[in-house]
Amino acid sequence: MNQLLVCCLGLLMVACTNKKPRTETKTVLYENTIHIDSSIIIPSEYTAYRTADNMVIDGQAVENAWSKAAYTSTFIDIEGVKEPKYKTQVKMLWDDAYLYVYAELEEPHIWGNIKKHDAVVFYNNDFEVFIDPTDDTYNYVEIEVNALNTVWDLCLNKAYRFGGHANDYYEIEGLKTAVYLGGSLNDATDIDTFWSVEMAIPFEVLLQRKRKTVKHPKGGDYWRINFSRVQWEHDLNDGMYSLKKENGKRLPEYNWVWSNQGAINMHLPEHWGYLVFSDHLVGKEATEVTIPQVLNKQVAYALLEQIKFGKHKSLLDSSPQTTYQLNQLEIRQNLFDVVFLKTYVGFELYIENLTSKEQFVINEEGKFKLL
Repeated sequence: MNQLLVCCLGLLMVACTNKKPRTETKTVLYENTIHIDSSIIIPSEYTAYRTADNMVIDGQAVENAWSKAAYTSTFIDIEGVKEPKYKTQVKMLWDDAYLYVYAELEEPHIWGNIKKHDAVVFYNNDFEVFIDPTDDTYNYVEIEVNALNTVWDLCLNKAYRFGGHANDYYEIEGLKTAVYLGGSLNDATDIDTFWSVEMAIPFEVLLQRKRKTVKHPKGGDYWRINFSRVQWEHDLNDGMYSLKKENGKRLPEYNWVWSNQGAINMHLPEHWGYLVFSDHLVGKEATEVTIPQVLNKQVAYALLEQIKFGKHKSLLDSSPQTTYQLNQLEIRQNLFDVVFLKTYVGFELYIENLTSKEQFVINEEGKFKLL
C-alpha cells in the first residue's frame, strides 16, 4: 500500500471518530483511466506594478504610469484560443488604496440601453472583472460595466455549479468607474473605433470578503483574476440598436476572455488568471514571482470535474469509507498518483505529484489543501 493511501486511510480514521468505529476499509482498483489531459489549463499571468501618479478615473489611460504599464495578451474566445472579431486588452496598476484596471475594447458600434445600477448589465455589450483575492474559489467578486457606465457589482459565496448564490445587494463601497467613447453612443449613422473602461477598485473592501485584517496586498502577493467581454449581435430598427433575434429568440452572445476558461462559463474560478503584485514602480525591472501549486491545482480541479460532473460519476455511488486507487496519470511531464475516498458527506481525492514529491487533497466542493 503506497504512502498516499496510508495517509488517506489515516485521515479517514480521524474523520470517523464520531461514527461507528471501522477497522478496515475496502480498497478497489479503479479500472477506468480518467483522461484529463485536454482539460488542463495553465492560467495566464500578469504582473501589476505600483503607481505614484494621482490617478484620475476618467476612462482614459492618460497618466504617465499607464503609458509604462504593459497590456495583457489580447482576449481569446472563452472556449479556447480562437481569435475574436474585435480586439480587447487590459492594463493594471496598484497603490495602497486601489487596484487600477484599464480596458480598451475595439468596437464599430457602441451602444447600450441598461441604465439602472445593479441591473443585469450582461444583456448589453459589457466588460467584466472577476476577482478572488485568496485563490480558493470561494467568496469572489464580479463587476460588470456597459458603455453607459452602468455598473453591476455582486459577490458569490462559491461557484454556481457547487450550489453558489449571487448577492446582488453587495456593494463595493468606494468603487470608481468611468467610460470613454472613441466614437458616439447609440448613433447608427457612424462607425466608432473603441470604448474604454477605467476602474479604481478599493482593496480594503475586497479583502473584507476574506475577513482579512490587512488593507492592501504586499509585493509578491498573487490573486486570481479574469476579465470577460460580452458581445452581442445587434439589429437596427428605426435607427435604434437592439439584440439580434431569430424566431423571436435572441442569438447567443460571444464571450471573450483574457485567461482561457475552456468552457462557456466564467464561474470556473480555478481557470482564472493570476495577478501578481510587484512592489516596484511601473517601468522598473522586478524579480519574477513563481506561483506555487499551479499544475497541481489544475490537475486536482480537472479530476474533481470528471468525477462530480463528468464521465466518472459512478464513483459517487460507492459506499462510505470505500477507497479507489486510480490509474497513475502523466500530465505535463509530471506523474500523479490518485486515491479516491468516498466519505459520509461526499468524497475526497488524495493526490501525490510523484515528480515534485508534493501531496494534496481536494474535496467535492473544490476545497484544495496541501498535506
